[in-house]
Amino acid sequence: MIMGGTGESVPTTYHGKQAPEAAPFPAGPEPMPEKKQKKRLIRTAVGRTMARSARVRRWQIRRMLKFIDKSKEKGRRLPPEYADMARFLAKVPKAQRGEALEKAMEANQEGVAIGRDQRRAAAAQQRRSGQGGGESAR
Repeated sequence: MIMGGTGESVPTTYHGKQAPEAAPFPAGPEPMPEKKQKKRLIRTAVGRTMARSARVRRWQIRRMLKFIDKSKEKGRRLPPEYADMARFLAKVPKAQRGEALEKAMEANQEGVAIGRDQRRAAAAQQRRSGQGGGESAR
């Protein structure tokens, strides 16, 4: 509805029909449903348990390295988290990539909390270097 010059409301039309009322903007992201939240917690717990096993961890590392190498050969774009990892591993000799990735995974699993300022600085650094994995890079 639009207010007329005299203060009365005038119906707004859209191709001869009443315009739909605009939905109010949500206050923020909707909370995750309880069922999804529970699934996420279970997946996280299973992943942590599996990562403790050296055999499973090494299998996962070999699989990730193979995926990165094949994607590079075929000229495919890596997902952002793998792109960062590939950039890190490019600085390491090929024979030591598995060990370096395992150390990085172990450090990540220890739950080292990175502050908001550090995350923002890292993102800004990636944008400046032109290697960020943002939407514009796709």
